[in-house]
Amino acid sequence: MSEEDDPRGDEPEGMVRLSEKPTATDFVEWHESLEWIDHMLTDFPHKIRLAISNWSGLNLLALSLAGLATITGAWDFGIGELSGGGDYRFSGISIFNPESGLFAISSTSFFLTIVSGALWLGFIGINWQIFPLMRSHAIALMAGIVSVQIGMISAHSGAPDFPFGTNITDFLGIFVGEAILVFILIVVIYRSVIETRDLHVQTRHQHPDPYEMERAKRDHSLAGWTLAIFLFALSINLAGFAGAAHVAQRPPFESSRILSYLVYILFTMLSAALMMLILWYPQFMLGGTTLTIESEASRMATAAIIDSSNSIGTCPSCDTPSTAQMTANGIIISACNSPDCNGEGPVGQDCPICEMEISAIIECASCGTGASVSDLFPMEDAW
Repeated sequence: MSEEDDPRGDEPEGMVRLSEKPTATDFVEWHESLEWIDHMLTDFPHKIRLAISNWSGLNLLALSLAGLATITGAWDFGIGELSGGGDYRFSGISIFNPESGLFAISSTSFFLTIVSGALWLGFIGINWQIFPLMRSHAIALMAGIVSVQIGMISAHSGAPDFPFGTNITDFLGIFVGEAILVFILIVVIYRSVIETRDLHVQTRHQHPDPYEMERAKRDHSLAGWTLAIFLFALSINLAGFAGAAHVAQRPPFESSRILSYLVYILFTMLSAALMMLILWYPQFMLGGTTLTIESEASRMATAAIIDSSNSIGTCPSCDTPSTAQMTANGIIISACNSPDCNGEGPVGQDCPICEMEISAIIECASCGTGASVSDLFPMEDAW
């Protein structure tokens, strides 16, 4: 098979494909429905090794900023603001209220708070730069972190020993925060990446051999990436709980509370690393393609707006312009294959009129050659 015909695309030198790796566990031998566990436990270490070998200095700089932001925000040595319990008579962060808790802290604590905020903005800014396909998702993940933290603070404000000594209203903040997080992770992040991955495989790795298609699907598995999302959710909840619990206690303290302090720092740093892994892998997987990462419903809505700026595909055999078009967002649109339907839509998705799947194989009206859309619109790919 020539390089042009390879359905897997270009491969970074030395990269081992998932389809070539044996699974690390054999839960499938117990029951075939457990195969996803084998894939998840095999894929996740693979993603970690890929990240280690592919992350650049900017990735490491972003991680360093997150670590410094965590430490400066939690620094209390030589200050005593946190270890002393603060002044419970003051609360809030309003800059317009002279009795706000923001003005009750020491100047050193205030300075470190500002520095920590600036470092977190630097962390977000670098991620915005190095993961252009995932910019909106980066903002969504930060919103999820904030929502969980606010929920934890809300719960502990009414019950410092949360979950002990609570009533039903103390759980309201956590419920809202977790609901926002679940929506962001499943609807905004997971769904859009999964559906974009499916479209990517169907269009860029189309092959008449079902075995090759299965290999392409395995190479683009998101099982390990899904585990990273779960670990991210767990980490920000543990960090949020530990942080809120640490500052919610009232003096005199029965212990040093060092455990909650260390748990907060550890899992905040871990959540930052997992966030970068979540943003990095879809960007790496799609390589140089022009697809945007969005859900099928969003892609269908975008595809409905077709203008003259769309690229026209050409037949690889006779160079005749095809009926397929590519939008500026990388969406390939083609006519429905059903002879009695005049519908059109994104390749690999259902026709909006007859609901038949629009084929990724386009037949040339001039020479009759059937070519995949990857041949009509040559693009670079990570693999």
